[in-house]
Amino acid sequence: MTRVIIIDDEEDIRIVLKEIFVRAGFDVEVASDGAEGVNLIRETGADLVITDIIMPGVDGVQTAYDIRMEFPNTKIIVMSGGGNTGPLDYEPSAISTTSYLASAEAVGADMTITKPFDREELIRAAKDLTGH
Repeated sequence: MTRVIIIDDEEDIRIVLKEIFVRAGFDVEVASDGAEGVNLIRETGADLVITDIIMPGVDGVQTAYDIRMEFPNTKIIVMSGGGNTGPLDYEPSAISTTSYLASAEAVGADMTITKPFDREELIRAAKDLTGH
């Protein structure tokens, strides 16, 4: 069975994503931050990691980098809905969602998505990446 680890600091998101993936036939574990997620991969392995990008402590870019370095065959989807999203939300001190997602791709994420996302598209992407 394809093993998925979901990393998100928001409990509601973890619960919803876990339910979506379990119903789609995946084996799912969750973690509340990047460090916990990487430790979970070390303990149980993972075919796919879905991580939020904006989290306290270890953010999703660093998490994706750490996973890619230690587990090069694990597929990674990075998602974000925070930060600046465009010129109307411009704040000089903030990094845009687009920048975060571009950074995640640069460190090895296989795919990036923005919240809110279509759950069917997310499941399809997970299946395509893992061959599930």
